[in-house]
Amino acid sequence: MTAMPAPAAAYRDRRRGTGAHQVILVREQDAQHSGSGCCGRLGECHTALGAAADFSHSRARMQHTGEIYRALAQAAPDLELVVADPRNLLWLYPAVWKSARADGAGVFAALRAVARAGAPVAVVVDGHTLYSGRLPDTATVVKAVLEYTGRSLPA
Repeated sequence: MTAMPAPAAAYRDRRRGTGAHQVILVREQDAQHSGSGCCGRLGECHTALGAAADFSHSRARMQHTGEIYRALAQAAPDLELVVADPRNLLWLYPAVWKSARADGAGVFAALRAVARAGAPVAVVVDGHTLYSGRLPDTATVVKAVLEYTGRSLPA
């Protein structure tokens, strides 16, 4: 008898109602790049080149994802929280596909969830992409995740 891999066991248990729900938070890319050569990126607001992208919008999205992570960890400590980089396609797409199919999604619904999960910011619960591309405020995301997983909001 071979041991069942942990993710497969979690999927089986979740379908029975005994396993933890998985929440994947797809954050902004870790490395922000601009047009530059081997010596570094071109210009910043304090250089002679000026007006180059400082990626503050990307940093803000990363910080928002962190706020959501902390709020979910506090509201539902039994959730399996995973933070993923959208460029990690070798892990992200199969993980969303397997989770969606194990949760009962059809082929087209699973493909749609996979396609939406690859956005720079996304929230995926049990293989179902709740948000993609833009995230609402932290309280809205936490409420949606808790409702999707059948939990009530903490008092």
